[in-house]
Amino acid sequence: MIRHIIVKEIIENLLSFRFALSILLTTCLFAVCGYVFVVDYQEQSSDYWKKTNENLSALRERSSKLYEVAFYKQGLYRKPQRLAMCAEGEEKALPNFFQVNAFTADLPKTKGQANFALPQFSNIDWGLIVSLILSFAALVFTYNSICGEREAGTLRLTLANTIPRHEILLGKYAGVMITLAIPLIVGMLVSLLIIVPSQGVVIDGGEWIKILVLIFISLLYLSIFVLLGVLISSRTSHSANAMAILLLTWVVVVILLPSLSRIIFDVTFEEPTEQELQKRIEDARQEIWDNHERYGKNAGSMSNNLDNPINNPPARARLQNAVMDVTNQLLQEHHTKWLEQALARRNFACLSPTVVYQRASETIAGTGIRRCADLYGQVKRYELDLKEFIRSRDLEDTQSLHLIGPEHNMARSWRAISHNPIDFDSIPKFQEYPMTLGQSLKLAVWDTGLLMLINLGLFAGAFVSFLRYDVR
Repeated sequence: MIRHIIVKEIIENLLSFRFALSILLTTCLFAVCGYVFVVDYQEQSSDYWKKTNENLSALRERSSKLYEVAFYKQGLYRKPQRLAMCAEGEEKALPNFFQVNAFTADLPKTKGQANFALPQFSNIDWGLIVSLILSFAALVFTYNSICGEREAGTLRLTLANTIPRHEILLGKYAGVMITLAIPLIVGMLVSLLIIVPSQGVVIDGGEWIKILVLIFISLLYLSIFVLLGVLISSRTSHSANAMAILLLTWVVVVILLPSLSRIIFDVTFEEPTEQELQKRIEDARQEIWDNHERYGKNAGSMSNNLDNPINNPPARARLQNAVMDVTNQLLQEHHTKWLEQALARRNFACLSPTVVYQRASETIAGTGIRRCADLYGQVKRYELDLKEFIRSRDLEDTQSLHLIGPEHNMARSWRAISHNPIDFDSIPKFQEYPMTLGQSLKLAVWDTGLLMLINLGLFAGAFVSFLRYDVR
C-alpha cells in the first residue's frame, strides 16, 4: 500500500504548478552557476599560471647563487578549485596569497587576481541554490500534506481503509523526497553539461565521487525541511496557518540564525589585529637584541670585513636565528588564533542546519576556511623543505661558513651561505595538494551525522504528531 501512496504523491506533485516553477527556477539557476563558474575558473586559472610562472622565472634567475635562492621571497597563489561550483565557501574573501623563503612564511594575505566577468553572479553555487531555493520548495510541497487533506476530507477516507498511519507518513515523505530529487539532479546535470565540455575544467574520478557525496548531503539537508513541513502540517488544522508558520521558521533558520550568530560572535569575541601582532613582534625582537650577549661575544656587532675582530659569525648567526624563531612563533600563534576564532564562529552559527550543510559541502568540495588553513600548513612545510635543501647544498661548498641564518648581509659579505650556482631543476618547488576523498569524508562525518540527527528528531516529532492528529 505504501507504494501506491508514494506513486500518488509523486504524480500529484509532478502535475502541480509548484513543481513546474521549481524545476524551471532551479534549472535556470544551475545553468547560470555553471556558466559563471566556467568564466571565473578560466580567468582565475590563466591568472594563477601567469603569476606562478613569473615566480618560477624569478627563482630561476636567483639559482646562480645558492644564498639568493634562500632569501628570495616567493609569491604563491592559491590554486583555483574545480569543485568551487558546488560550494564556493567564500573563497574570494579568504586569503589567497602566501610569501615564503627558507626562513619564514608570512601570514596569508588576500590579493586581487583576475577581473571576473559577471561579478554580480560570482557567489552562486550549488549549495546556495539548495539551501535557499530547494529548501523553500520542500516547504511548499509539504505545508498542506496533512492538514490540507484533512480540510479536503481525503485524509479521513484514507484512514477509513485501515491503512497504518506510519505508512501514510512514510509514503508522503518518500513521495516529496523523490519529487525534490528531480529538480536537484536535473539542475546539477545541466550545470555539469556546461562545465565538463569547457576548456580547462577537468573533473577526475575522485571529484566525481565527491559530487555524488554532495548530492547525498544535499538530499539529507532537504529532508530536514520536508520533515519540518510534515511536522507543522500535522500540528495545525488549516493550510494557511501551516504555511505562515513554515515561512517564519524558514526565514529564521535559513537567514536570521546564520547572520545573527555571526554578529553576536563578532561583538562578543575580539579577533587579534595586525597592529597587535606587529607590536608583539617588535617587543620580542627588542628583548633579544637587548640581551644579545647571551648568544656570544659581539653577537650584536657586525662589519662587512670578516677579518675585523669585532665579528663573531657563529654568535651573530645564533642571534639572527633567535630573532627569526620568535617571529615565526608569533606569526604561527596569530594564525592559529585567527583560525580557531574563524572555526568557532562557524560552530557558533551551527544552530542553523543551513550552516551545518554549508560547512559539510565546503569540506567535501575542498573550499572554505579548512582549505585555507590546510594550504598555509603546506606552505610552512615547504619552508622547512627549502631550508633543508639550502643546508644540504651549502655543505658541499668548502668556502662557505655554513651558517644558515636570515641575515642577507651576513650571507653576502661573509659567505655565510654558499655563493655557488645550483641546478634550478633540483630546487624544491611548491605544489598544492588538495585533500583526498578520505580526508574530506573524515572531516565531514560530524556535520553529516548532525544532519542525520536533526532528521531523526524531526521524523520522531512528525510521527508522534501524526499519530495523535485528529482527522475529523
